[in-house]
Amino acid sequence: MTLLALDAGGTSTRAVALTPAGDVLGYGRGPAGNPTAAGIGPAAESIGAAAGVALRTAGSAEVAVVAMAGEQTDAFRTEVTERLAAYGVTRVVLEHDLLALYCSGTPAPDGYALIAGTGTVAARVVGGGLAAVVGGRGWLLGDAGGGFWIGRRVARAVVAALDGQAPPTALTPLVLAALGIDMRTADPEDPVARAALVRQLVSSVYARRPVALAELAPLAFAVPNDPAARSIVVAASRALADLVDAVRVPELAGPVVVGGSVVVRGILGAPESLAADLVPPAGETPVVPVPDGLVGAAVLALRHTGHAVDEATFLRLQERVLAYALRASA
Repeated sequence: MTLLALDAGGTSTRAVALTPAGDVLGYGRGPAGNPTAAGIGPAAESIGAAAGVALRTAGSAEVAVVAMAGEQTDAFRTEVTERLAAYGVTRVVLEHDLLALYCSGTPAPDGYALIAGTGTVAARVVGGGLAAVVGGRGWLLGDAGGGFWIGRRVARAVVAALDGQAPPTALTPLVLAALGIDMRTADPEDPVARAALVRQLVSSVYARRPVALAELAPLAFAVPNDPAARSIVVAASRALADLVDAVRVPELAGPVVVGGSVVVRGILGAPESLAADLVPPAGETPVVPVPDGLVGAAVLALRHTGHAVDEATFLRLQERVLAYALRASA
């Protein structure tokens, strides 16, 4: 029997073919496989394309597990099932990307998961399933501590500084450059010049999709000694800690598996001068960062077909999936 595991994200889709013993047979990658981000048809097509590459050696698979965010609609399931049937798949299981992320970091059946990318969501995992989920409400209604949340505060800090409502910030040249605004000839002491820069900034931001402000989030981590940037990052770390606390229960210590650029490359990768002020998203519990949910999707594929995943199998999966991914990106 050959199994297929896929992590269908909003930017790309990753797939592995594997045996019931946890041996990886192939790896594939395709465009966005999340129906919310790409649309049902294109997302299903991306999943099929990634599956085809992963199955070049094995040729076919019987069961496929697809880890994804968002609503698992009947229409999407039908499209994916039809695409994967071309590779012999007769059973398709759709799983939450949070659960796959958790299973990418540990084989333990109980613990916590946190995703902090553009948005934020946390979960408590019990018995290998999702027992509680908090967050994930989108940039308009939630996602505190996520990329949009940070990026919006970065843009607001620059507008306030240029307007004279706040002290100057090192974020200003970074934000203006990111938006393609040339400030080299503008005198920062000239209120007329500053007003012109604000107008350009406002026009640029409102011309884009609101969630695109998430692209400015990394700038907050680029100048850790700037007071405005520092306050934004510290507030974000506290918001993420609060999100995990919302699903935490006294009888379950952890582990806490985390993924997403804000927490993995931002909060956990912050320099020492900033890290001392940050609140770890897991309190006293060790944090396990992972790049994505592909290993977890493979773990779930094994469990859905009745195969236990012990520590040795889990570590072998981690090692081999990483090796295939690195080879594919070389």
